[in-house]
Amino acid sequence: MPGMPGNSISNYFCGKLKCSGYYKGSASTKFGDWFMFDLGIMCQTICLAAHAAGLGTVVVGCFDQNKAGEIIGIPEDHEVVALIPMGYSDQQPSPPKRKEVAEFCHNNRFGSRL
Repeated sequence: MPGMPGNSISNYFCGKLKCSGYYKGSASTKFGDWFMFDLGIMCQTICLAAHAAGLGTVVVGCFDQNKAGEIIGIPEDHEVVALIPMGYSDQQPSPPKRKEVAEFCHNNRFGSRL
């Protein structure tokens, strides 16, 4: 399987178009395809599980989706959304600086800070 240099494995995350978020062939909400939401949840869960197993990961979203699709032979009704290389890290990165909850949470109305 084609991969990225230096990592143990590359995972390709794909979504089927007009499936999730559709009912009887029509979008069930104004957002249409929900596969991006579903894949986001799955990518997070896989990264957390990999971290718990001692593996390093990174979600890559900036790549040539068409070329990636060609490499893995993806059907036309699917899209490659993300790549997640996994492997044992040479170093332990420091955690990112966290925002205060009040910076992104609102109380009953948008703009009304906690």
